[in-house]
Amino acid sequence: MKIQLQKFEILVLTIISIVVFSGLYYLASLSPGLEGGMDSYNHYLIARFSWIHPKELLLDQWGKPLYNILASPFAQFGLMGVVVFNILLLIGSAWMAYFTAKKLNFNFAWIVFIFCIASPIWFDNTITGLTEPLNAFLLIWVLYLFATKRILTAAVVAGFLPFARSEGYVIIAVVGFYLLFILKNYKAFGLLLVGSISMNFVGWMVEGNPYWIYDTNPYIKYQIESTVKKENICGSGSLLHYVNSLSWVMGKVRLLFFAVGIALLTFSYFRDRKRESIRLLFYMALGVYALYFVVHSLIWYKGAMGSCGYQRVLVVIEPLAAIIMAFAFEVILSWFMKLFVGWKQRIIWVGVLIICGVVLYTPLKIYGHKYPIDISDEQKLFVEVADWYNEQGYEDRMKYFLYPYFNILADIDPKDTDHFIELWSFDIRYAPKGSIVIWDGHFGPNEGNVPLELLKNHPDFKEIKSFYPKKAFKTLNDYNFEIHVFERIGISQLE
Repeated sequence: MKIQLQKFEILVLTIISIVVFSGLYYLASLSPGLEGGMDSYNHYLIARFSWIHPKELLLDQWGKPLYNILASPFAQFGLMGVVVFNILLLIGSAWMAYFTAKKLNFNFAWIVFIFCIASPIWFDNTITGLTEPLNAFLLIWVLYLFATKRILTAAVVAGFLPFARSEGYVIIAVVGFYLLFILKNYKAFGLLLVGSISMNFVGWMVEGNPYWIYDTNPYIKYQIESTVKKENICGSGSLLHYVNSLSWVMGKVRLLFFAVGIALLTFSYFRDRKRESIRLLFYMALGVYALYFVVHSLIWYKGAMGSCGYQRVLVVIEPLAAIIMAFAFEVILSWFMKLFVGWKQRIIWVGVLIICGVVLYTPLKIYGHKYPIDISDEQKLFVEVADWYNEQGYEDRMKYFLYPYFNILADIDPKDTDHFIELWSFDIRYAPKGSIVIWDGHFGPNEGNVPLELLKNHPDFKEIKSFYPKKAFKTLNDYNFEIHVFERIGISQLE
C-alpha cells in the first residue's frame, strides 16, 4: 500500500512538473524580454561566447565559472536555451527538496515540492539568464547529500558553491561550522577547500595568476574601489529591506508556514538536539537561510559589495525555505491527524487541498499581469539604435559601449577586442580615430564612469546621432535616459 501511494505521489508530481515546464516555456516564448535586467543578457553572452573564447570566458568570475560551463550548451540555442536551463533548475530543485524530505522521513514529503515549485520569487526569476537558480539547485543538493549521509561528497560540492555565486562563501561558513563543531568530521571540513584550491589552480594555469581567485573576483575589486571613492553605485537602504519584502517574495500563505516552521524547528532543536534529522535541518536549512539573509541585509544597509538590494538573491535559499515550510506542515498535520480520526480526517484533507491550491495559485495571481515579459523602455530605445547602427557599416570600427542587450541586437561578440571594448575600460586618450562611442544614461555615468560632457566637449569627438525616448524617464541615480553616439574624428589628444 505504501509503495503504491509513493508511486501515485511521484506520478502526480511528475504531471505538475510537466505542466510547470510547459507553462513557463510557453510564457517565455511569448515574451520578448527577460527578467533580471542587463545581468540576464550579460550572463547569456558570456555563456554563449565561452566556446569561442574559452580562455577568457569559461572562468569569468563575474559570469561565474560553474554557470558559464553548465549553461554554455544551452546558450548555443539562444536566449531561450538559458531560460530552459533555469526552468529545469527550478523543477530539479523542487524534486531535490522532495527527495531530501523523503530521506528525512517526512510523512508528507510531497508538500515540499508544492512549496518549492510555487515560489513567487522563483517564478519571477526563472525566465532569465541569472545564476541564482543554479546556486539554489546546488545548495539543496548539498542538503540532500547530508540527508543521505554522503558527508564527504556534500563538503566537496559545497566548496564549489562560490563559483556559482559569490554568496557561496557565506554558505560555506555555515557548512564549515556544522562539519567542524557539530559533526566533528575534520576530513569533510578539509574537503571544503577542494573547490577553491582546484578552481584557483585552474585559473592560475589558464591566466598565469597564482592569486586568481582573489584578483579576478569582481566584487572584491568593486568593494576596494568603492571604499576609496566612498560611494556605491546603487546606494544603500533599510536594514529591514529584505524582511519587508518577504510577503511579496513568498506569498502570504507560504510566509505563514515559514514563520511557524522557524518556531517549530527551533523548539524541536532545543528539545531534542541529539536527533540527527532535526539537527541537520536546524543548521543546514535554518542556519544557512538565516546567515545568508542577514548578510544580504547588512551589505545592502551598508551599501557594500556592489549590492543593489535585489530581492532576486533570495531565490538561492528558497528551497531551504520550502523545507522549513514543509516541516511546519508536517508537524501541524500530524497533530490534526492524531486528534481527528475517521470521517473528520476527510475534512482535514479538503483543507490541505485548499492550501495547496492557494499556494499554487499565488504566483500565478501575482505575476499573471506581467506576462508576456516586455523589454524595458531602455531596451526599446536601444532597438532604435540597433536599427540605425545596422545600416551604418561600422562592423570594422572599434566600438565602446556598456549595454549587453545591444551586443545581442547588433550581434557583437563581447570578447572581440579588435572591434569592441566595454565602456568601463574606455580611455579617451587611446581610442583610435574612427572609433564609435555609444553612451547611454544608465551605464555611461554610473558603471562606465564616463560623463556625457567629457565626450561633448572633447575636440576629437563629434556627436553623430542622439536618441531620446518619446516620454522622458529617469534611470539609475536619477539620470535622464538617453543615448548619444560619438565618432572620433581627430587624434590631437592621442597619447
